[in-house]
Amino acid sequence: MSSEIRLTGGAVVTQDAARRVIECGEVAFDPATGKITYAGEVRGGEGDSSGAAGSGRLGAVTDVTGCVVMPGLVNAHTHSGMTPLRGYAEDMNLQDWLAKVRAFEVRLTAEDLRAGLELALVEMLKTGTTTFADMFLWDRRMLESVVTSGMRVLAAPAIFGYDAVGYPAASPSDGRAVLDLTERLAAEFAGDGQIRLAFGPHAPYTCTPELLADVAARAGRLGLPIQIHLSESAPEVDSCLRDYGRTPVAHAAACGIFDHPVLVAHCAHPTDAEIELLAGADAAVAHNPVSNLKLGAGVAPVRRFLDAGVRLGLGTDSVASNNNLDLFEEIKAGILMQRGVHRSPDIVRSGDFLDMATCGGAAAVRFPEVGVLEAGRPADIVILDATGTRATPLYDATSYLAFAASGSADVRDVYVGGRHVVAGSRVTSLDEAAVRERVAHTAARVRRELAATAT
Repeated sequence: MSSEIRLTGGAVVTQDAARRVIECGEVAFDPATGKITYAGEVRGGEGDSSGAAGSGRLGAVTDVTGCVVMPGLVNAHTHSGMTPLRGYAEDMNLQDWLAKVRAFEVRLTAEDLRAGLELALVEMLKTGTTTFADMFLWDRRMLESVVTSGMRVLAAPAIFGYDAVGYPAASPSDGRAVLDLTERLAAEFAGDGQIRLAFGPHAPYTCTPELLADVAARAGRLGLPIQIHLSESAPEVDSCLRDYGRTPVAHAAACGIFDHPVLVAHCAHPTDAEIELLAGADAAVAHNPVSNLKLGAGVAPVRRFLDAGVRLGLGTDSVASNNNLDLFEEIKAGILMQRGVHRSPDIVRSGDFLDMATCGGAAAVRFPEVGVLEAGRPADIVILDATGTRATPLYDATSYLAFAASGSADVRDVYVGGRHVVAGSRVTSLDEAAVRERVAHTAARVRRELAATAT
């Protein structure tokens, strides 16, 4: 008998080249290899799955009638260790927000950050995200937490300057040490299906041109990608012009950053020339609509990016500037933001943002093999319960995913590489209650410390 696991009867959103939506479909995978073996109409005839399962020709069947089946979501930009700061710094502009957040995060220990990461992993899995790109403190133990969860990550250990110690309560490492650590971790996890490394220079306003050029040289020598924040806000652009005579994207290019694969976070204020530069380079932009709206940082020119052929992903940023990691909210908010700003209901399609959260985002974060339901691809699969009020009636599964679906309410099951990591809305790979308790203790302790220093 075949070892296939068959998910039959649901509406299947493939996100393949044809962007098929199969009203009564089937996705099958081999749990031994973790690869999809079939995606299409239900084999054996619509609804005829039980007989096939007993025939020895097809494998074990799970009936997902009343559900929508889609690829795992890809969060193209976040800082997952920051979950202890959820809701801490509110109603501030970006510059004031950064200062308040920094005072908190420098007090976080390595165990605090690991707990914060694991809470983010739980939240992402429960809302349908299976792959993410992240810039924060990373070490071997943090990466092992990702492996345990079952998720995939493009991890960029953050660098704030050669001499800057980014997380003094967690690690004594300065920027030079983090650069070397990134190289060691990349070698250690080379070929791993879940872990990929990137260099993480934070931004031009924290990293000197010499450091950016060093990162570019190392990326070229090792073949590693780069993650960097660029043009998040208008004041950032102004300061870069004042300090270097160039806008942030142009400045990063002058330092050699765009000679290598790059994932740019935000890019809400690019010039036309910079958009052309991004389109011509091996670069991707991680658009973060909710974070940008919450901080009043601006609205990225998504239509101009799409028209120019810039590769786009969709990110949440951290929960400190967003408050949750639900990518379905980003899809809806991102579409509505563009339509409202441009006063045009067809400036972007719902499918544009669904692409950014799946296949497009996968390419952006250098996991191009995921984000699609297609034979031979990794079995990263999300099943949403579409029997509730938000999905009734279900005329169009794509419209439901873009405008009505809620990750926290509707995601029922998640597979990553064929591993069942969310079953019946419960994460099976991590202890959610224990992780939540650890983060709550962390938040309470740091707030006490900050209150004590203020008196």
